[in-house]
Amino acid sequence: MMALQNILIASSNNGIVLEEILVANAIGLLVLIVSLLSRVEIKKERHLSGKIFDGMVWITFFALILETVTFLLDEKPGALVHFLQYATNTYLFLASSLVGILWVLFVDIRIFRSSTRIKWWLKFLIIPYIALIVLIIFDYFGADIIFSITEQNKYDRGKFVMLTFGFVFCCYFITLALAVLAVKRDGHIRFFPVHYFVIPSLLGTLVQGMFYGLAAGWLCLSIALLFVQLHLANQNAYEDELSGLYNRKYFGWMIEKLAKGKKNRFISAIMMDIDRFKLINDEFGHSVGDDAIRSIGKLLTDITSDDVIAFRVGGDEFTVLHIGGTEADIEQLTFIINERISDFNKTAKKPYSLSVSMGYSTCQTTGTSLDFFFHQLDQKMYEQKALQYAKNQK
Repeated sequence: MMALQNILIASSNNGIVLEEILVANAIGLLVLIVSLLSRVEIKKERHLSGKIFDGMVWITFFALILETVTFLLDEKPGALVHFLQYATNTYLFLASSLVGILWVLFVDIRIFRSSTRIKWWLKFLIIPYIALIVLIIFDYFGADIIFSITEQNKYDRGKFVMLTFGFVFCCYFITLALAVLAVKRDGHIRFFPVHYFVIPSLLGTLVQGMFYGLAAGWLCLSIALLFVQLHLANQNAYEDELSGLYNRKYFGWMIEKLAKGKKNRFISAIMMDIDRFKLINDEFGHSVGDDAIRSIGKLLTDITSDDVIAFRVGGDEFTVLHIGGTEADIEQLTFIINERISDFNKTAKKPYSLSVSMGYSTCQTTGTSLDFFFHQLDQKMYEQKALQYAKNQK
């Protein structure tokens, strides 16, 4: 106890209020523990965004611990302390930038639900991140670019430390731009308020950047993550847990929103169900049937874009909505879906083979009702199913 008291007094003499840092980071850890415990309740969530969010939470969790360690070790003697100061500060700088990257990926996939977009962002953002790693390696040899550790084991900010803050800010502003773009795009709006995360995170980073010794950055980040977690709990009402797609409720909201819009737009949709799905369940069990649902969900997720949105509307039934698409567009989409399913059957090595029956319908948004639109889709799908059955009987 006396040793900790001496550390606190010494840190205060250096302009660092260690008591504030300990309290702030302890609160941050408590907030994250609450978030992690609440995540247990929705741990069945299998899609990529959930894994990205968990990554941000765990990175922040360890950062809160290691930031406290860096302040406790500051200016303490010993070769081991020297090594730990380099190691912990390296983690903190890389972690803050990595959270920024993961936040961009998380927001993009929550808004646009496209794995292709995620790959593009990752390729784009990994370049400055690798550059940051190289600069920190130079610091190990005394370059003093991002940070330095003196012979007395005192941490000092480097000449270009603001590059790291600038990169994180850019990531936050990118997500704000993505949110604005999503709102402006006709019809395709995710229920995701980006500012819940960006505002507290931005303020915390600014305060810590301007006033060294105030532990505001990771604390505010942990609070921001809790805000997002609470919102995700509400958002789950609009998503299908098994397939990772939107559910029928969200499909209804989309159709009603488009129907009430000022613009009279052309929309089209495909309705499909899995052929012989009951046989898959009966022959291999419901767990394999669930895997078939997830497989279709993944295939449909991979073809989504800004104007193409996929839904699981019940059981083994799925709908793909094309906003602004023509009849030719929707025919091309059915071809792509069948092609992807064929490739899946050749490469996935599952105990089952996938095939779907599809029907599509097109209409103008003005005056469209959900019941009428669904009736058209159902009718078209079962017409095709009857034709396919008759063909197989020959």
